[in-house]
Amino acid sequence: MKIIFGTTNARKVEDLEFIIQKYNLDLEVLTLADIGWDRGEIEENGQTLEENSLIKARAIHDYCKDNNITYPIITDDAGLFVDSLNGEPGIYTARYADAEIKNNPNLPGYECVNKLLRKLDGAKDRGAEYRCVVTCMDCNGDYFQTFGISKGIIAEEIAPPLVKPYFYSVFILLDKGETFNLIPKEDLCETYRYKALKKALKRI
Repeated sequence: MKIIFGTTNARKVEDLEFIIQKYNLDLEVLTLADIGWDRGEIEENGQTLEENSLIKARAIHDYCKDNNITYPIITDDAGLFVDSLNGEPGIYTARYADAEIKNNPNLPGYECVNKLLRKLDGAKDRGAEYRCVVTCMDCNGDYFQTFGISKGIIAEEIAPPLVKPYFYSVFILLDKGETFNLIPKEDLCETYRYKALKKALKRI
């Protein structure tokens, strides 16, 4: 069975394929490139992860309908929510420091992490959680959503290596006691995105 994963992010595709292989599921993942997507970047103008994930699914569904493609569609949206910052960066996780970098192109790509640590300087409450919402839509436009959460705390300093996704270098997973970027891939199977994706694949 073929499914369309509505992303251009290679790491997300790897995550989905890892789950498929791990549980020996008879599924083949098609990316937007595989279906000839030519409508550019989808504007995620929702106010929640649920809305943004659904916006992407509907946009891809419209494209598939126009091109007689009938495979199920999976889209996701995820973000880091920090308790003491009223949920920041939240739905803006992927572009948290875009304005600062635009004003000063010399800033590093991980300026989002520096910004977060500055805002939390001296904060006693460093609780946070990663959330993921997955939308599954069929060729009729009917859909359901699944959810995954990982609870943790924000470290006081960056733990190398500092690679994308940058916030992984400061998010300490509670049940592991280590930052996300230091946790082996096989141990990430019970974290937020994997949880949401596994639930979705099970229902499909």
